[in-house]
Amino acid sequence: MPCSLGHGFALGFGIGTLAVAGAGKLRAQSTLDSPPNLSNWVVVAGGLQFNLLHRFSIGPAPSRKLQNAPTVDILYGLTPWLSAGLNYASASEVVQAYPNEWELLARAAPLTQDDGAPVDVHAQVGWNVATESVDGQLLLTRRVGPLRAVAGVGALQDALGTGRSRATVAAGATVRLRALLGLTADASTFANRDGADVVAWSAGLNVGVAGTPHTMSVHVSNVASRTLQGIARGTSDTRYGFEYTIPIGFGTTRALAGTPLDGRMLRQRSRAPRLLAGARRAKPVVIGIRSLRYARRKIVVDVGATVVWRNHDPLAHTVTSDSGEFDSGKIAPESSWSRTFDEPGTYSYHCVPHPGMTGVVVVRAKP
Repeated sequence: MPCSLGHGFALGFGIGTLAVAGAGKLRAQSTLDSPPNLSNWVVVAGGLQFNLLHRFSIGPAPSRKLQNAPTVDILYGLTPWLSAGLNYASASEVVQAYPNEWELLARAAPLTQDDGAPVDVHAQVGWNVATESVDGQLLLTRRVGPLRAVAGVGALQDALGTGRSRATVAAGATVRLRALLGLTADASTFANRDGADVVAWSAGLNVGVAGTPHTMSVHVSNVASRTLQGIARGTSDTRYGFEYTIPIGFGTTRALAGTPLDGRMLRQRSRAPRLLAGARRAKPVVIGIRSLRYARRKIVVDVGATVVWRNHDPLAHTVTSDSGEFDSGKIAPESSWSRTFDEPGTYSYHCVPHPGMTGVVVVRAKP
């Protein structure tokens, strides 16, 4: 989705965060959890995602030509916590007479609420070809019920090609009205504003495309290109647009409802192991499900550990043992299922309607 973003974090801090981010897991990668200009998502390891963003405005009279300012985001998941890719805007207004703006970037998610952190942390560094600038951004997000609030700071080595280094600030939020429907808004500006600076903003409607891994947003904004440079300052034009997410490179799918496996799912669900009465359990291990992939394909846990699978896709998934030992049944969008592993062993599993989704839980005996 579109959104205005305020970024301003010391470049050294951002680079350092990327370097030490090895323990983090996957976070938001759909428009449902990300304001239009505040990109706070990474891609599952080995996954590739395209986000197509188009913003339209009407030109001056007498022609009043419809003008499009598109930005294409392409990210590849290097690890569950680190993605690399680029943004390309073909109608950029960052540098005069330089419409083709490229931003090469790396983005990391070192901390997440799913893993017990108080907030999600996303850090980004990149090189903007149009301004020949090293730029950075740090965003903190926290989910409370249906609300997910975002705040951030950033730094632009050469802000808008002026030769000045400037800091930025931003804030925004998404609110889930339903599992696949939400509202979003954000605003950002330079920390040391000049008289000519215009606050960047956006607002819109977030939608999950039911039965698919795609999400989209319909929004309004005064920002043209969604690069760290592009979202640092608003423009005088109001633009109306949309964003569509396209994860690619996944396996084939088949309908889940009505298949012969449904009855087996219900029977196996009742065989999930019971919690040991009075036993002290370690903190559950969380595996996110996004873009038709389990975010963590292989995990190693101790006997007695509880694993929770949380479905962040707009379509249902299952966690089904390859050996028939357990089955979650349908895990609806924004729902979860858990299992406690009381016996050592290797437990391979897959998703019934999407057989290309696979994972492994290795349970080791406690010393």
